[in-house]
Amino acid sequence: MKDIIKEIRERTLSILDVTKKEIEKGLELHRKIIVCDSLLACDPIPRSKRLEAKINELLDKDFPVYDIFRLSIIDEIIMDEMLKNSEVRKEYVDAWKLSGVTCASQTMPRSGVFTLSDVWKSLSIFHSKLNLFKDVLIKATCADDIRKAKEEGKHAIIWNIQNLPSNWGGVDLECELETLDILYGFGLRIVQLTYQFRNMVGDGCAERYESGISYFGEKVIEKLNRLGVLIDVSHCGYKTTLDAVELSKDPIAATHTTCRTVYDHPRGKRDDELQAIAEKGGYIGICAVPAFLGGSGTLKEWLNHVDYAVNLVGIDHVGIGTDCGYERIPQRLIETMEKKGKDPKGAHWWSGFWPIKIETPPQVKKDETISGSLAWINLPYFTVGLVSRGYSDNEIKKIMGENFLRIIERVIG
Repeated sequence: MKDIIKEIRERTLSILDVTKKEIEKGLELHRKIIVCDSLLACDPIPRSKRLEAKINELLDKDFPVYDIFRLSIIDEIIMDEMLKNSEVRKEYVDAWKLSGVTCASQTMPRSGVFTLSDVWKSLSIFHSKLNLFKDVLIKATCADDIRKAKEEGKHAIIWNIQNLPSNWGGVDLECELETLDILYGFGLRIVQLTYQFRNMVGDGCAERYESGISYFGEKVIEKLNRLGVLIDVSHCGYKTTLDAVELSKDPIAATHTTCRTVYDHPRGKRDDELQAIAEKGGYIGICAVPAFLGGSGTLKEWLNHVDYAVNLVGIDHVGIGTDCGYERIPQRLIETMEKKGKDPKGAHWWSGFWPIKIETPPQVKKDETISGSLAWINLPYFTVGLVSRGYSDNEIKKIMGENFLRIIERVIG
């Protein structure tokens, strides 16, 4: 871990133009404030040798590469490692402490395409984790839980899903919507309406055509408003996003997105989308996925997107939603996806989920979220970067956590 931290720090300082005074101020401020990551895509834990061996075994059997990621295989192996290996447990806790994150909204299941069965499996793993790390983690279902975590020196996890379970048929609307009541009871507090593609609610950002929110989608939005669940449109298409803003009585969020004017990527939001979300009192989390940021895909580019969003919609609506984690995808899995034509450029494992051709900037480095400036355990230097850009302490508090906390309190309680 020490070698990785050293590599990350050296990489970061080669990118940021910061003084020693700015570093000291940023790190001290990061320790004091509430830090919220509005989308944690995976567990903050290094890849274990056992995980890699298991994935290699599945690849030897020609197991579908997408299913290796979509199913809970990786989570099950990691959980088993945590139960049996004290070193893995220590690395997990260390990653949380190094990040300085007070609260993270974690995706379960980790993919945006899943069944209700996948949800139950992920929930069982999640609660096993909470029991195993009860001295470190707490489940958050409201804003006070996040404040409590900060006061007690713990870390809160608020549960989100990035789609609706794929076995929803929409035949009996009331029966289908009852599933949300059940999931809410287990702690679900953030729901993304669509993933990349079309579902019964609306269209994803990678669909061929856009038709916006469906009649069923209207019912889903009404239900989520009634329950007090935050609506997320990060992966939603243009019209679906604008429809959601209009139809929801509560403010909504794009918890992990970018500014499409800064870099034109389908996962980003256009100016009018960002403005509509903000005008309704909503929240925009700038993600830290290199290929979504453009340029060299570094912390410098993340700061550029933050600057643009703040100038466009105001300081009260911008935050951080990394869409990352501290987890390495085995190289052989990446290579297998390349061979199968899922990722011709070989830049990122997830690019195989896109049905449309998206060019990853050639200067984007593969490992920027692992041992580079966008690493999850490097979040204190995100604060340092904001200091270097001239943001005040109060403005940094808002970006790094208070804006997310505000919308959680307003919508969820």
